[in-house]
Amino acid sequence: MELKGKDAGHLAEQIYSLLLLLLSFWVLCYRLDALPMYLWDESRQANNALEMLESGNLRYTTFDGAPDFWNTKPHLLILFQWICMKLLGPGLLAIRLPSAIAGCMILWAGFAYLKKRFGFIPAAAWIAVMLGCGGFNTYHVVRTGDYDALLTLFIFLTSLSWLNYLENPKAEKFLKYTAIWFSAALLTKGVAAAMWLPCWLAMGFVIKPRAELTMRSIALVSLIPVSSVIMYYGLHEWHTPGYLQAVLDNEFSGRYLKPNEGHDSKWYYYTEILWSQYSTGFFVLLFMTGFILKKERFKTVHNRLLIGILLFLIIVSLSATRIYWYLAPAIPLMAMCVVMPLCENSHIRFRIVGLLLIGAMVAFGYFENFHHNTTNTGVSPAAVLQKAEKNAKLPFEAIWHVGQYHPIEKYYKTVMSEKGIELKTSTFYRYNSGDTLVVSNMAHLDTLNSRFFMHQHHYPTDEMPVWVMVVDSSRH
Repeated sequence: MELKGKDAGHLAEQIYSLLLLLLSFWVLCYRLDALPMYLWDESRQANNALEMLESGNLRYTTFDGAPDFWNTKPHLLILFQWICMKLLGPGLLAIRLPSAIAGCMILWAGFAYLKKRFGFIPAAAWIAVMLGCGGFNTYHVVRTGDYDALLTLFIFLTSLSWLNYLENPKAEKFLKYTAIWFSAALLTKGVAAAMWLPCWLAMGFVIKPRAELTMRSIALVSLIPVSSVIMYYGLHEWHTPGYLQAVLDNEFSGRYLKPNEGHDSKWYYYTEILWSQYSTGFFVLLFMTGFILKKERFKTVHNRLLIGILLFLIIVSLSATRIYWYLAPAIPLMAMCVVMPLCENSHIRFRIVGLLLIGAMVAFGYFENFHHNTTNTGVSPAAVLQKAEKNAKLPFEAIWHVGQYHPIEKYYKTVMSEKGIELKTSTFYRYNSGDTLVVSNMAHLDTLNSRFFMHQHHYPTDEMPVWVMVVDSSRH
């Protein structure tokens, strides 16, 4: 039986939707393990997950066998990485897969929401903006084993559930979904998720407040996230005394009230990021959309999104520690604002201009992201160790000279030892004549040269981006 008219069009749209989503998922997952492990956050999480795999302790994270009070965030991400390691074995793919899956779920959820309410074209354009903008399919979000992709997913699902409830206040299930997803966000990145609470309240109480939306209903539904937080942090403190104090020191006074780990910048830092890294068209459309929209139901959704975004930007800008990936949870909502003009069928000229602007942003952003996601540059011990793990062989019989904090080498030392490969590391400057050293830090190399006569065995190249030095004798 042939499909005609409306049925045929609906089937074609469903096929296009499926193909678009599959293509976008492929973009997010393509060569996910191409780049070597990143220092600091990703390597820390990798060690947390690896130690969890070895010890079987799922109650809290450890580093060097002790409770990890440097990384004080809840360990939902680490549990997902542990699951992936159990299924796939230790490796970059297992470390990064939870972030990539979270990215795919974000695209699916946003596409489904926009398509149902506003049509296929705005939903498809939204996916294009998400793939092309500067802060989504990139380092520290979807492409690496960090907390931000998972946080962005739960913040986005909370926002969509909240918007659904504001549009349909009698459907209390959306209020329950809001509480559940917010709880998941809190158990992903704690304080970073709590920052969004005033944003959602502003979206509900400032723009067309509903009589049904009472403080009593909010208080009742807040029992879910409050009880989740009390239970998690209480159990963690019981298992690891001192954890709560570490959270206060690291995430409040140590991050919001003063610059953390050198991340110091001007108060307008995030505006500059939006203007330069997300393209001028993204920035302009974000704030101009409200003047273009005419239909009340579109303007209401847009204004709710915009007030939530603006309040979030104010909150993160007031923080003394400003880092570009802190913007990640707002990106899906910003992208929704950008595509809102495409919702109005009567304004064809705006559709054409909007699609052209979005096309330009995607063309520029996508290929820039593709380059950064698949190309490694500079001196990198992680790149050498990544190849060594795949080949099950170290390229040099040498001692790896490392700093006091060396999570990348620590991770690969553990993984390689299980394959019978010994990775020798040293944090001291005590070497003998004839020792071969792998060095990846210029400051370390300068210090070694001041203490030893050495000759160079290998200079950093794209294939082997480290120095290899042979000790001739001591200078003292």
